[in-house]
Amino acid sequence: MKDERKIVIRNERLRKIRNNLRQILIRAVWDEFWILGHYASLYPPPLDLPPEELAELYYLEGTRHKLSSLKRRSFCECARCSSQDKDMIYIGFHDEWYCVECHDNDLIWYPSHGSAESRWQNDYINMYYEMKEKFEKKYLSRKKGIFDK
Repeated sequence: MKDERKIVIRNERLRKIRNNLRQILIRAVWDEFWILGHYASLYPPPLDLPPEELAELYYLEGTRHKLSSLKRRSFCECARCSSQDKDMIYIGFHDEWYCVECHDNDLIWYPSHGSAESRWQNDYINMYYEMKEKFEKKYLSRKKGIFDK
């Protein structure tokens, strides 16, 4: 699929159909999650299991993990904000679907942004300076007589 391809539906009836189909798919995945979790709960703790049953338990947990990964990467929900009722855009670098709002607000990490850790650290520093400026404007611009009491 082409990178950064938007799928936008303007017709209200089609949008409602799309949202309902997404809900059906997500509920089917959650039902399968519940079934796999129920089967996994029937086994005793992993340390008490023979190797054959341990392999079966690992298979159940691996299947649950694959399902959650597929659901997160699908067009049913945004991989960033988990929104299920918005128009989506496909980002080939991540092989995931994101809502248009997350893409427009630049909430999706790209390698050109640097490491993800430094990006969030940079945002934290900018947030600190903004809060500091607001504090100074609000409290330090008052007369000193108010604080001397």
